[in-house]
Amino acid sequence: MKQLFYILFFAVSLNTTAQDETTFIFAKMDIEPQHILWDDTPTMLMGFTAMMSASIDIPGPTLTYFEGDSVELKLRNMSQGASHTIHLHGLDVDQQNDGVPHLSFEVGHNETESYYFRAPHPGTYLYHCHVTSALHVQAGMYGLLIVKPNTGINETWEGGFNYNSEYAWMTSEIDLAWHEDSLINQAHDTTTMQFHLPDYEPNYFLVNGRSEHQLAENGIPVIASANEVVLLRLANIGYYGNTYHFPMHLNARIISSDGRPLPTMEFSDSLTIMPGERYQVLLQSTYELEDAIEIDYFNLNTQSIANTQEVPVFISGYFSQYENTLEKIKLYPNPSTDRVGFSKMIQSIKLFDNKGRLLLTKHDSDFINISNLAKGVYYLNLDSESTTIIKN
Repeated sequence: MKQLFYILFFAVSLNTTAQDETTFIFAKMDIEPQHILWDDTPTMLMGFTAMMSASIDIPGPTLTYFEGDSVELKLRNMSQGASHTIHLHGLDVDQQNDGVPHLSFEVGHNETESYYFRAPHPGTYLYHCHVTSALHVQAGMYGLLIVKPNTGINETWEGGFNYNSEYAWMTSEIDLAWHEDSLINQAHDTTTMQFHLPDYEPNYFLVNGRSEHQLAENGIPVIASANEVVLLRLANIGYYGNTYHFPMHLNARIISSDGRPLPTMEFSDSLTIMPGERYQVLLQSTYELEDAIEIDYFNLNTQSIANTQEVPVFISGYFSQYENTLEKIKLYPNPSTDRVGFSKMIQSIKLFDNKGRLLLTKHDSDFINISNLAKGVYYLNLDSESTTIIKN
């Protein structure tokens, strides 16, 4: 069964090469309140959709590309007179295609313009409107952009960390006073009108546009099996800071920030994400678990916590795709000075240092040679299962 699993992944990898991609995005505005909050309150939105006929939701559609793809992102503005842009937050693009007004270009009502870029190194990024951005982002004009490696397998970046499943969470807030029809309409023509934004006092605190009991559905909860590796893509598009609290048994590993691998992988039960930041976190529990990841929303001025949301986590007590390799493999000797042997043949071996850098890749072997390594702790990945070894 395990051999078939790897053969399937290899077959997929043959088809994931960089290519030309054209994506259509439509900028729209609600004619009447459509988005329903957790307490059944409807609210007006401006936002992005992938189809002209689609209703606005927050966040907007997730844009997914492979490293090296040549992308044309076409923005069609269907809103009620407002100009819009797409700012590619965190991507290395030229100024003309960065979506910042006065430095790039604006897309007027009923106009269509294109942004061109090459998908950079794999990671988690944002896109949002940069016209009257304080209001337009609050109104819902944002989404997630993901770049994946061309390896054809679930890997964070080429030579990086393997994972079994992934979830993407965007945190934000809603202040209903900023969603009044009169305010949004008044802000549409910013060249001839001035408008006043009230003090920002959010009423709702969201994960992927949902909160409270809504977080138990909509594909938001983490559902996995024991020993499976889950990749969490986290992004804060709100105006409050967030602090995540991970249950201890999830063994959270923070591996990248703002689309770049961290120099040192960090094990931590908490993570603070400021507005505009993105992080990638790996979760892996060896236990059956029913718990929640808590997210605090705190005011940047006062540092006080305004709200806490809980996202459910369900870890079942078995490994769904293939049996737990490490329960059946013995490592010897460990610690070691030169050679670490395994009690069975391993199909895929990866060795990382404590900064998450790949040091060694080996296939179909029952040992590795570590005589050239400095003393320390190293991370060993055997057939997608992780453990540690110590060099004396």
